[in-house]
Amino acid sequence: MHRRVFTVLLIATLLIGSVFAGGGKESAASSADDNKLVVAIQTHSMVSDYDDNYLTKYIEDLTGIDIEFYELPPAKADVRTNVSLLAASSDDLPDVLLTDALTPETILSYGESGVFVPLDDYVDDAELLPNFNAIPEEDRSVMLETMTMANGHMYSFVRFEPEIWNYTPYRTFINGAWLDKLGLEVPTTTDELKEVLIAFRDNDPNGNGIQDELGVYGYQGKYGQNTIASIMNAFVYYNDQIFNYGLDLAPDGETVYAPFTSDGWREGLKYMNDLYNEGVLAPSIFTDADSQFKARLNETDNVVGLVSAGSLSNWPDAANNKNFLEMELIPPLTGPEGISYTMYNLFRPSQIAFIFNGTDKIELALKFIDAFYASDTSIIARYGEENVDWTRDPEFMKTQSNAYVEAGIYDSVYVADITQSWYTIGNRNWHAVNPRYVNEYQVNSTSVADKPYDPEDPTQLYAKNYEWYVPRHPENVLPPLYYTVNEVEEIQEAIINIPPYVTQTLAEFVTGARDPNSDADWNQYLAELENMGLSRWLEIAQDAYERTL
Repeated sequence: MHRRVFTVLLIATLLIGSVFAGGGKESAASSADDNKLVVAIQTHSMVSDYDDNYLTKYIEDLTGIDIEFYELPPAKADVRTNVSLLAASSDDLPDVLLTDALTPETILSYGESGVFVPLDDYVDDAELLPNFNAIPEEDRSVMLETMTMANGHMYSFVRFEPEIWNYTPYRTFINGAWLDKLGLEVPTTTDELKEVLIAFRDNDPNGNGIQDELGVYGYQGKYGQNTIASIMNAFVYYNDQIFNYGLDLAPDGETVYAPFTSDGWREGLKYMNDLYNEGVLAPSIFTDADSQFKARLNETDNVVGLVSAGSLSNWPDAANNKNFLEMELIPPLTGPEGISYTMYNLFRPSQIAFIFNGTDKIELALKFIDAFYASDTSIIARYGEENVDWTRDPEFMKTQSNAYVEAGIYDSVYVADITQSWYTIGNRNWHAVNPRYVNEYQVNSTSVADKPYDPEDPTQLYAKNYEWYVPRHPENVLPPLYYTVNEVEEIQEAIINIPPYVTQTLAEFVTGARDPNSDADWNQYLAELENMGLSRWLEIAQDAYERTL
């Protein structure tokens, strides 16, 4: 028994950076006010105030609950540390936790050690959770599947918002102004891209008299900014460690494997090493952070030839941003073996709402969480106040359209966004750090009220993204895997050590510190992965995958 407790603590230390423990807990909401609920929330830089906030007041009026916030940092790593400290305390715990920073392994460990309330006995109770139980079965079953951990129990409620734009964030942009100036065509293959990049290098397309063109640029961000990952997908399907720490299904569609050990991976390394040696792939792609990335994209003289980006917000005021208006979205490149993939964000709901064990307000906490699953609340949680920030007035909606409607995917627009409060710092919402349910039609059939759909507008890329990017993935991709505590005990070192090692060695192979053309260097890389426990990890991952079938 003592060894078991120690092992759980060790797992938490390795997975989230600090230990936690169960133990007796008293709710911080315990007070004379039976309607008070203390909510620990992962804050967001776009939210200026949580107390004086339209969504907060709406939920309080709707439920009769007095919400007291316990504000956590916005960075996920900091949230994990703070939650572990909370979990280790014996009193003054909040009642509810709202965050999407916890890994499935961490959630399971907290659940099994008694930090979170098991929710199995509540999820089907239509009296306690009327909105959650009113969700159509097709979507509710997906939500329940995500909520169910490897031990068969549930410890979370989820946010379900299948937004098509977010399925494929690794969108590739090329400098169309440079192509036009040099009389070049849009490259469709990796070989054509190399020729274009060399022309960018040699012909001063930004016209400043300096050979400062970067060619391929990006950084190691996870919302599409990793251009290296985009290029690698012309050689092998690779999800950039967004899911399952980089593991995926082999081409047979059945076997869990490591793409970063494949022949395709090595060929991708050789290609990018060649670009690097030609001076058309910026070494800063491996060292820059978000701030440097945005600054480089927005230099006075545009220096970027090719970049991957998930959000146009990387170029402030994109519709009027000189540098962005030079860029042109292109389809995923095709490699020498005919591979043309893009990382596919296999949609799964996000585990986001938890109830701390020891609270004496479980039913109040469930009422609070369930309120977000009401249809109107889910709209308000994104857009703000009806007829102020958004509208669904039937007469007004007749004037509205969007790319998906124009493409015939949907018949009509669902709501019109008036103020676009989501994209400005303010106090209209909690910026998605809350439960939510919207179906695919609802989330993708929004219009911008004062900006009619224009297929020639370079910022309205939804239709092109849907056509060029959404289908470009293997037929079978690996869903997020849930491991048991015993499995995590066995593979924890592999999970912790292998992903950063892959990132490190990718940079080394591309920049020549290791030679991708050398069998000795490649075999040493594979041997090091094996010594880190890759084979055993793959065996356990296969078992976890087969549990999902």
